[in-house]
Amino acid sequence: MATEIRDGAGGEKRARVDNNNRLETFSITESRMADISLRDGTGYIITSDFISLTTTGSFTGMLYIKNTDSSKNLFIDKVRICGTGTSMNSLQSKFYKNPTTGTLISDANNGIVVPSNLGSNETFPGLVYAASADGKTVTDGTQFSQFTIHLPGHSIQEYDGALIVPGGSSIAIAVQPGVATTACIEVQCWMEKK
Repeated sequence: MATEIRDGAGGEKRARVDNNNRLETFSITESRMADISLRDGTGYIITSDFISLTTTGSFTGMLYIKNTDSSKNLFIDKVRICGTGTSMNSLQSKFYKNPTTGTLISDANNGIVVPSNLGSNETFPGLVYAASADGKTVTDGTQFSQFTIHLPGHSIQEYDGALIVPGGSSIAIAVQPGVATTACIEVQCWMEKK
């Protein structure tokens, strides 16, 4: 007995099988960030302002993000760090897990948070603090990543959701320029129920 796979929309179209006995299919690949942003409106762009950095001997805390929603995970898609400055110099970057102290956190200067779906009214369920000036500190937490970008220029670190911040956890990003620069940070992320 033959089995036929027909169009589920009532068009009476039959599925095709090629000469290697494979079902012909058509698909569109979409990132998880794009799917969540469109479907739920819970994709976000989180940024610092442009900060003039003249301190070259130590790291300046630039962005702090805490997930305060215990029912959802925060998934980091991409982190973009930009800097101006003299050619052939660098900007070192460090990520910290669960920092709790430092002037970046205690100053509580609100960062910029916008839903990536510009038609969404979803509010980010967490805390976002951004540097208001050079020299903000992150004094604890566990460093877990680092990289260097060349100045002038930018770096996009792609995590595709593999960097996960559960409810109650946080992340901070700090930078150290080799020369005076103006820098900013952008984090593309989404929230999703556990």
